[in-house]
Amino acid sequence: MIAEIALSVGLAVLPQHDTVHLSLDDAVRRARDDNPALLAHRAAARARAQAPLEASRAFLPNLQLGVSGMRTTDPVAVFGLKLRQENFAAQDLALDALNRPSAYSGYAASATMEVPLLVPEGLFGYAAARKGAAAGNLAADRAAGATEFLVTQAYWDTQLAAASLEALDQALVAMNAHATQAEAMREQGLVTGLDARLARLAAAEIEVRLLAAAAMADNARSALRAMLALPEDAAVLLTDSLTALPGSVCDDDAEACDVSERADLQAQRLGMEATSLGVRSAWAGNMPSIAAFGSVARYGQSSPWGNGSGDWTIGIGLSWNPFPALSGVGSVRKAQAERDEAVARLDDAERTAGLEVLQARRMLTAAGERVTVAASAWEEALAALDQAQLRYRTGTSPISEALDVQAATTAARLSLMSAQRDHAVAHAALDFAFGVYDR
Repeated sequence: MIAEIALSVGLAVLPQHDTVHLSLDDAVRRARDDNPALLAHRAAARARAQAPLEASRAFLPNLQLGVSGMRTTDPVAVFGLKLRQENFAAQDLALDALNRPSAYSGYAASATMEVPLLVPEGLFGYAAARKGAAAGNLAADRAAGATEFLVTQAYWDTQLAAASLEALDQALVAMNAHATQAEAMREQGLVTGLDARLARLAAAEIEVRLLAAAAMADNARSALRAMLALPEDAAVLLTDSLTALPGSVCDDDAEACDVSERADLQAQRLGMEATSLGVRSAWAGNMPSIAAFGSVARYGQSSPWGNGSGDWTIGIGLSWNPFPALSGVGSVRKAQAERDEAVARLDDAERTAGLEVLQARRMLTAAGERVTVAASAWEEALAALDQAQLRYRTGTSPISEALDVQAATTAARLSLMSAQRDHAVAHAALDFAFGVYDR
C-alpha cells in the first residue's frame, strides 16, 4: 500500500546495510556535527574569537624586519648612504661631488621593535574584544541549541507524517472492506446498490487524502535529511516512536533549569559589558600613549651584509593628539549610545526569555491534556466502530452510519497522533526556552 511505500523511502535506492538508523539522540548528534547552518555559526564564532589577538598590539611588542636596496643620484641620498656605510671621503666634500654626485648604490637590513608602555585605548579595546569573543562562542552555543530543537521538531514531524499515512492507509482498507461487504449484501438482496456506491465514495475521499499525506511524508523526511546533511537518496529509518515520548528536563521542580543561564542571555550580558569597555576605550583615545622603541641596522654598498657599518637606536616617546577636531567627542557619544542600546536589548531579551518559558509551560500543559482527551476519544471511537459495524451487519442501521463512524475513528486516531507529536515538541520547546540545549 501507499503507506508501506512511504515508510520505506530510500530503502530501494541503497542496500539494506546502508540504511541510516536514527533515534532522536542519534539525529541530534549528527546535526550537531554536520548541520551546515550550525557549522557556519561555529566558524563565525571562531573568526570573532581572533579579535583579542588582533587587539594584543596594545601591550605586546611589535617587531619589524626589513631589507632594502637602492641606486640613486639624489645628492642628499648619496650623502646619507656614504655616511651610513662609513664610506664618506674628503673628495666627497667637493662642491661638484655634493651637488652632482655619480649614481651610487646602497643596501640596508634593519630590525625595529616597539614596546607599548601605556596605551589606555588599546587596553580597554583588548578587554572589550575578549568579551566579544566570549559572546560569539555563547551565540554559537545558542545556535546549537536551536538546531537541536529544530531537529527534534523535524524528527517528530516525520514520525507523525509516516504514522498519519499508515492510519489513512488502514482507513482506506477499512472503507474498501465496507464496500465489499455492501456489495455482498446487495447480491443477497439485503441492501441496494447505493450502499456500495457510498462506501466507494468514502474510499475515494480517503485515497485523495492519502496522496497528499504521502507527499507530506516525503517532504518531512527530506527536511530532516537536509538538517542532518544527508543526501536526498539516503535510506533513513527512525527508531523512536510517537507512543514512547521523552519528558522535559525542566519540570517544575528542576533546579538545573535557570532561564538566566541561557546562552543568548549570557552573550547579551557580555555584549553589554563590551560596550561599557568601549566607552572607556573611546575616552582613553583622547589620552596620551607612551612607547619604547629600538632598532638596529646594517648598511653596505654591494649587499646588506657586505662591507659597511651598523647602527643602533633606542628611545622612548609620548604621543598625544589633544584636539582631533570633534572626532573624540563623537567617538565617546557613539560608544555611549551603543552601550545604551546593549542595555536595552538585554532587558528586552530577558523579558522575552521569561515570556517564552511561560508560554512553553502553558503549551506543554495543554498538550498533555490534549493527549489524555484524544486517547479517551480514540478508545470511544473503536468501541463505536464495533457497534456500528454490528448494527449494519444485522440490518438495524444504514451504511451511512458505519461510514460516518469509520471516518470519525480515523479522525480520532489522527488527532491522537497529532496530540502526541505536539506533546513531544512542547517538552522540547520548554527545554529550549530554558536553554537546556545550549549547554
